[in-house]
Amino acid sequence: MSITKSQTEKIGSIFNGNRFTIPTYQRKYSWTDTERKALWQDIEESIKDDMNHFVGTLSFKENKTVGLSTDTFYEIIDGQQRITTIFILLKVLIDKLTNEDVKSKLLSAFIGSKDNLKLHPLGVDGEFLKKLLFEGEQEESKQNEIEEINKRSQKFMFSAKKLFVALANALTEQEVEQRIIFIRDRIEVLVFNVESQAQAVKMFSIINDRGLPLRILDKTKSILMLYSTLHLNEELNDMINESFEKIFDSYDDLLVYRDKLSILGRIEENTIFTQHYYSSRRLFPSTWNNRDGADTIFDNLKLKCEELKEKPSELESFIIEYLYDFESFAVSYSNLVKEIETKSIFQKPFRYLEFTATLYPILVRLYMQGKLDALLPILETIEVRVYKLRGTNPIADMYWLSSFISENDLNVEEIKEHLINFSEKFVNNHVFRTYLDGAIYGNGAVKYILSEFSNDNPDIETYKDFQVEHVFSKEPNFDTSSYGFAEDYELEKNRLGNLGLLEKSLNIGLGNLPPINKVDGYLKSINTNTRNLAGEIQKGSFNKLNVDNRRNMIVDFCINRFKLE
Repeated sequence: MSITKSQTEKIGSIFNGNRFTIPTYQRKYSWTDTERKALWQDIEESIKDDMNHFVGTLSFKENKTVGLSTDTFYEIIDGQQRITTIFILLKVLIDKLTNEDVKSKLLSAFIGSKDNLKLHPLGVDGEFLKKLLFEGEQEESKQNEIEEINKRSQKFMFSAKKLFVALANALTEQEVEQRIIFIRDRIEVLVFNVESQAQAVKMFSIINDRGLPLRILDKTKSILMLYSTLHLNEELNDMINESFEKIFDSYDDLLVYRDKLSILGRIEENTIFTQHYYSSRRLFPSTWNNRDGADTIFDNLKLKCEELKEKPSELESFIIEYLYDFESFAVSYSNLVKEIETKSIFQKPFRYLEFTATLYPILVRLYMQGKLDALLPILETIEVRVYKLRGTNPIADMYWLSSFISENDLNVEEIKEHLINFSEKFVNNHVFRTYLDGAIYGNGAVKYILSEFSNDNPDIETYKDFQVEHVFSKEPNFDTSSYGFAEDYELEKNRLGNLGLLEKSLNIGLGNLPPINKVDGYLKSINTNTRNLAGEIQKGSFNKLNVDNRRNMIVDFCINRFKLE
């Protein structure tokens, strides 16, 4: 049954007699359990209330029928997240039926076969979906299978099936049949069947402008497609699709490695979109502002295209340049983060110290130019001095510098001079020493400084387990004046000389004891400096003077270790 140009359809009539492809330029499957549970609950409530359930709009573009097939083939323009989720849910429910004849007919009508699915994502996701739906029992028996899946979209599809299997497991066969019938006959969608890519892009863009919650990368791709379609005779459509496929894949890879390496904090689509913009001032010379948010940046992009729409050659040049730069930035961002896992010189600054998000535009630009390795020490110093120790976040200066580096062909020494000047502006050696000499406990740089001072090079799990410990306790159960401290103990206890690293399990048992009673615990630590400190305390007469001397040693170490030159 063919789909009419625009009308409300039942899910059953959409799948019956039709086949769908999800083109490679589309976003990959990304629904989480939150959206999947909401769909399940909507179905349950609608069955209970005896009501149809409307799941929104879908848009398709009809393609030529393949071979002698009697099915009609469609390319999904919008709605693939919902279609994919319902498709997986239907397969799970049909698998629960015991009547093989009924099961076979339903599979033929709505799912297809392993080698000829009704829904087929192009590329590697299509092959994965086949295996997921038709080799399910074997995959689910492997407890660690999901960890072996590299693509984020495939992890989401795997999770979708696991969730629906768990939810359907509690249903009787009669209840399973009831839900299959409900999905087939009572889930409704408003369908747009468009005749051309230009019509699809125009409709999709109008939907964007009406405020539906589309993500920033989808909106960006859509607006570029719109101007290419309406003003450049679709000449750049393939290029836009191909570039955004790589951008989408790069973003998905970033999320995978964010979770795997526990870095990048709250990175999201807006992050990669805005960080690219902050380091690409040359593309938006009249509107660029380092404090623009994602919505304003999108408006700037749209405004630029609008200004150039009557100048096709300039519009084409701008879109090509923007695509090339954004794609290169996104792919390089992804490759950089992947290298963090294996490249030794990346481990400490990226995983232990953890670069502030503001530095990532310049980190990626330098990586793109092949200059990051040589400049990593000065960037690490900037992170320690400016962003961690002083706790300031000079966005304007750093984003200006990020764009300046991407605009100019500077050598390593020239860039290094700019970075040194940046650091000198905010934290020169005098300011650095002043901060190091103060009450520093709780500062984001302390743990890293103490680890570097010890020079043990612990693995990441050991480093994470370390806690910053007060040698003379934070809340002492002894008289601190007998150790040479005056009434300013509240200040003195939080200075560098009184701080060390200790494993969490050892730290718990030491409490508020005086240093001499912590010696056994310190000696059990794998941290060299902590064990050496135990020996110094055991020697006797450990007091404020020892703490002061230790602070001076650590401060001098920092001035040399995180130096500007």
